[in-house]
Amino acid sequence: MDTILCVDRFLLTIALVGLMTLLYFRIVLGIDRFEKEPARYLLAAFLWGAAPAVLLALIFQLILSIPVSLILGEESLGSALFGASIAAPVTEEVLKGVAVAIIYLARRREFDGWVDGVVYGAAAGFGFAFVENVLYLMGTETLEEWLALFFLRVIVFGFMHGFWTALTGIGFGVARNARSGAVKAAAVLAGLGAAIFSHLLHNAALTLADASGGATVLIALVNYGALMIGLVVASVAALYHDRRVMKTYLLDEVPSVLTQEQYASLITARSAAGARLGLAPARQRALVQAAAELAQKKRQLVALGEAGMANPHIDQLRQQIRELRAER
Repeated sequence: MDTILCVDRFLLTIALVGLMTLLYFRIVLGIDRFEKEPARYLLAAFLWGAAPAVLLALIFQLILSIPVSLILGEESLGSALFGASIAAPVTEEVLKGVAVAIIYLARRREFDGWVDGVVYGAAAGFGFAFVENVLYLMGTETLEEWLALFFLRVIVFGFMHGFWTALTGIGFGVARNARSGAVKAAAVLAGLGAAIFSHLLHNAALTLADASGGATVLIALVNYGALMIGLVVASVAALYHDRRVMKTYLLDEVPSVLTQEQYASLITARSAAGARLGLAPARQRALVQAAAELAQKKRQLVALGEAGMANPHIDQLRQQIRELRAER
């Protein structure tokens, strides 16, 4: 009977944590309104965060904790603070960031800038959070403990891992459009550093909550609020950026590739669904995707001179748009 109850609780935990994770991820995906990232890469980033990143983080944190426990004592506040505020932020953000780095290096065609970095980083972060939350919840002994922990970790702070790794993704996104190797390296390190610092601040505030009578929880909440505001700002900035890029780099595609009406609709739409292109819904989404990618590739060609990589893609995208227009 106990085994059945344990299995039922496990399945319920996975279902509810998975549902909230999907909700949070859909919110982040809303930032990327026009040029959606391939689902297989998003899934790969999520699975990296959920499996290798979690396992390796546990191993590295265990190794790092041994000398600290011997020096400070296994049950000391210093050991707890080191594990939560130093070892965890550094190992977890580096390992989650590996997913973004792999996509950045191996699939550069699908990595156009900081918006893509936010999406891929969030995917890896949410994968990590999904497994971590399930493990913590399965460690509770009573329904009251489960509900309290679910509310705190999944509802109140459910976005955190996605936010942190999104900061790393922004660093890679800035590096994608930089010419200088030094600027590229600085951007990646700055993004990773911001992720580690925000993670450190959050964990330290919660670790010191008992010692401070709960006062430091306000630091965690302020940190979370700042990241939430950052998400809203990023969403608005992404819309402005996408419109500006399409307005600039699709203008000379009229009328040979796009009609004047289609061009006008693309640069004023708030999303792919909001464009009015006179096509069936599925074909409209495909055309918006191709047009947004065409604008991005032309921008990269002008900014970085990637003639050997961008030119063939540009021609392919133009042909794809013409075919979509022709198939009414």
